[in-house]
Amino acid sequence: MFNSYGWIQLGMNRKNLDIMNEEIQNKYDKLDIELENKVKSRLQEIVDSNEIIKFDLIGGLNNLESFLSVQLSRNHFNPTLREFYNWISEISDGSHGVLYEMDDERQDFNPDKPYKMWRLIGSEFEECEESILNEKFHKVNY
Repeated sequence: MFNSYGWIQLGMNRKNLDIMNEEIQNKYDKLDIELENKVKSRLQEIVDSNEIIKFDLIGGLNNLESFLSVQLSRNHFNPTLREFYNWISEISDGSHGVLYEMDDERQDFNPDKPYKMWRLIGSEFEECEESILNEKFHKVNY
């Protein structure tokens, strides 16, 4: 079984910008809108290719703009969400999020520490150590 799920806060990097400058603010607002539209289009392409994913893109809720949650469950490994996260890192330098994967057919699979975790931070997408879930996974009846 292969399960993959995570979240992404979409956005363009505004660090070290004078956000009081209305012209710059408008420019980055437009870039964020373009990014969200690209993501919506890409998600639709994934769905249209018969990949079964669940996603929710939330905007405008308590200052939470462009928040994406995703899930994928298959019988065997599927790189769809990993590739999607990598694509986000290539087109956006201000997005961040995490992606969890559990693949019980993986060669180095450890049933006591079943999860792999990937971190998206700006233009970087990399595997990192997962300790939050794996640390106490033995308590779960799965």
